[in-house]
Parts: sequence; structure tokens; C-alpha cells
Amino acid sequence: MAILKLKVETPLFVLGGGSAVVGLDAFYKDGKLYLVDLASSGVLSQMREPSLEAAVQLVARDPARYSYASFPSPQIPEKAEVKIGRAPPASTIKGLLRTAYLRYVLERDSDVAAKFLNAVKTALEERVHPKILAWRGEEVVFRRYFDKRRFDLFNLVHVKELSLRPNYRVYKVDVVEGGSVKASFYAIGAAPGSEFEYLVEVAPFFKESGEKEQLISIDDLRSALDLFAKEVAEFERSRGRLAPCGRGVRLGFGAGRRWKTVLSFIQKRDPQLYESVGEYIHNRLKRVWGDLTVKIAEGKPVGWACYEWS
Repeated sequence: MAILKLKVETPLFVLGGGSAVVGLDAFYKDGKLYLVDLASSGVLSQMREPSLEAAVQLVARDPARYSYASFPSPQIPEKAEVKIGRAPPASTIKGLLRTAYLRYVLERDSDVAAKFLNAVKTALEERVHPKILAWRGEEVVFRRYFDKRRFDLFNLVHVKELSLRPNYRVYKVDVVEGGSVKASFYAIGAAPGSEFEYLVEVAPFFKESGEKEQLISIDDLRSALDLFAKEVAEFERSRGRLAPCGRGVRLGFGAGRRWKTVLSFIQKRDPQLYESVGEYIHNRLKRVWGDLTVKIAEGKPVGWACYEWS
């Protein structure tokens, strides 16, 4: 087993915690955003005749008194929506390690790499859903049959949250393309300096005979993450973008497609297939799917965290 430590370098957003609307369930005052439940007993007990308008007026006078959480924040206009983030869960870290390990196997085994590329090509010809497209390639690496049982190799890897020490702030996030801001939104994210630790364990595989075999090792995962992080960071730098640490990854919302796929490998090994994948997913999703757009907070690309193993 090993411990993977992350230290946030640029605002990091793992969304999924819902959202709040300023002036309804969030109130800005004196450099802080206060989250409030207007239906809470603390609010209702102060009202003679409960009504939404009365509750808003009551809380707006002293939001700190009624809030259940508050965060440093820039000035936010009324009725603006604020997305609520959280610390990266163990599932996010396992997903990162899974992608890194996939890239690692493709680098080490040319036969598997050829089968992977062929599986992606075949899936494209069949016009499968984009999610199935990724799965078709991945199963070449992760699908195994042992004693007539189908088994996902990465089920042997277990990630557990050990210590989550986030420092949350509200950020204005700009969606930038070609140097121009195309859109902006507000979100609560982990500020630089936030630290997270995860326990990573790899179990042996037990055959029906009782014999065990170590199919993946911690050293494999270390090497895989180093390879993957180095490759994608080099891509970021080639675009003139910030890559703040030698051993760094981008996580969460706005990290970009390169940190969640092995597109860089496909581009290097089969440029035509890379173009076909991009065009196909663009047409299926009916939206831009590329590398030109970047999410920026406080002038830096979001989601960077430096990592180390212990």
C-alpha cells in the first residue's frame, strides 16, 4: 500500500454538490458568501408569518447569523448561481489512476496497444455511443477471464480517503478560448494550499485453486502516474499554458479531456484515428470537444495539484 498526497496549486473544482442562488439561498456580505437554508428552524423561528419574501429580508440583514457555511468570496451579483464544489473523492483519484495505468500498459505492450487501437477503430465504424467508444478500448487492457469468470483488472485497486484538508473559496471562473472570455460563472472550490491524502492499495487476485497472483503493483501505479502526468503536462506547456510542478496533475471540472483520456497516446500512434475520434464525438455531442477552451480562475488554469507518494 502507499499514500498519495495532493497539494492544490490552482483553484480546484469537483462539482456535484448542487448550487445556490445569491439572494435566495446564498447571501453576499463584506467579502463572504453565506449559504442559508431559508426553511431552517433558525430562520422560521424569527418570523411571525412565514413567507419567502419575509425570510429573504430577514436573512439579508444578517446572513452570518443564519448561515450553515460561509466562504471568502469576490463581489457576486444578485440572482447569480454559485456551483458548490467538494474535495476530490476517492472515486476521482481511482479514475485518474485507472487512466494513467491504461496509458502505462499501452506504452509497455505493443501488442495490447495495437489491439486497443483496433478496438477503437471498430467501435467508430459501428457508430457506438461515445461512452461505449472509450469502454471498447479500455476493455482490451482491463478485461480478464480467470477460471471462466469475467473480471475487471482494476477492481484490485482500492483507494480510500485518508485526510481531506480543503480551504474553500468562491471563485469567478472564466471560460477562455483564443484569448477571449466566452463565458463566466461562479463556483466554490478548493483554494491553493489545500491538501488531500489517499490510501492506495492493490489486492492480489485469488484463483479458485486458492493460488494468488499480484497482477498490478503499487510500483506500477507510481510509474503509470509519472508517465501520464509528464506526457499531459508537456502537452499543456506546448500550448503555452501553466504546468506549475514537476509531478502535477489536473483534476475535476475544467481539467480538460487530456487528463481524463489517453488521447495523447492515440494522437501519437495514429493521428488519423485521433482526428476521427474528435470529429465523431463532436458530431455526437453537438458541441465543441477540443483543446482550445480553458477554464481560468485568478488568471490560472483550474485544477492543478502537485502529488507525491509515501
